[in-house]
Amino acid sequence: MAKWELARDKLVELFGSTRDEWMAEDLQGWLAPNRMYDGLPEALKAAVEHKEVYIVTTKQARFTATLLQEMAGFEFPLEKIFSTTVSGQPKTEVLENLEGAHPGMNYMFIEDKLATLQKVCADSKLNRWQLLFADWGYNTLPQRNIASADSRMRLVSLQEFASMLAE
Repeated sequence: MAKWELARDKLVELFGSTRDEWMAEDLQGWLAPNRMYDGLPEALKAAVEHKEVYIVTTKQARFTATLLQEMAGFEFPLEKIFSTTVSGQPKTEVLENLEGAHPGMNYMFIEDKLATLQKVCADSKLNRWQLLFADWGYNTLPQRNIASADSRMRLVSLQEFASMLAE
């Protein structure tokens, strides 16, 4: 970005407005490249009914909410979706703030990017969090092997995670 003298916030705004236009003109076309993992929408919907559930994502919150509404069939509260792209906050900071807002609870964070989960592991303020590494999504077998060997991380399948949400 520096090379082309581009400001991060301007790019976020540009990408967001481009998606907004696409969605307004062709919502089904925008939804088509996305997918929900089998069993996850139902488990997430059930969890929201009896647990404090937050989504911390690199997607802008309104896009995450639209995906859930249109593809999973339920409305997830926008105020419980934290976009690190918009805020510029790292996920570690968001998790720390959530723990501060909900003291004494059991905390669970699932991630499919190893580097992100390693940052959470390295932050001693987040030692109370149960860290789950998704064995699906944006990762590779070597990364899953690294996560499996890390005592702070637990490798979980989609089915295991859906069961955890439904409990």
